[in-house]
Amino acid sequence: MRITGQIVEQDLKDAGKLTRSKWYWAKFLLKNWYGIALISIVLWATVAGLIGSANPNWKGLGVAWVVISVIVIGSLYRTRNANAHNLAMLNANFPDSITIASDGLRFDGPNGATGFQPWKTFSRWREGQRVIVLYRSVGGGFFILPLTGISDVERRSLLGMLASNIDGAANSVDSDS
Repeated sequence: MRITGQIVEQDLKDAGKLTRSKWYWAKFLLKNWYGIALISIVLWATVAGLIGSANPNWKGLGVAWVVISVIVIGSLYRTRNANAHNLAMLNANFPDSITIASDGLRFDGPNGATGFQPWKTFSRWREGQRVIVLYRSVGGGFFILPLTGISDVERRSLLGMLASNIDGAANSVDSDS
């Protein structure tokens, strides 16, 4: 079986869901507690002013909302640009084609470059809706196999091959993706 093509943004999002820790959001909130506290205070002051239980400085509150808005919009913009840059870098280093063989993965890159990863390189795998993520045994990290170019029959065959060649194969389709 041969997989060709590049990884698209939807594939990267699917892989992100598969590789994200179950504690991701808890850690995110704990790391950003100060921002959440600031937004909570400003929101409380705004609501209290609107319902008449407090008389806030509306100009100061307006400036606070503008500052919060600029920070949030700037963060979203930087994240979007970083994701686009990461996708471009990933595709620049992604092989032109991946051949899935009985002994492992064979990679064909630009200008005749080739590579090989035996199945023992991977400790486990997870299937998403658009990709399969293969986790490396040593050194961490993972490899993304895009599934957009293969048929359902080939996909089932690939899943069988992964289940028989990679330990820790208790991997099924993630329904929360």
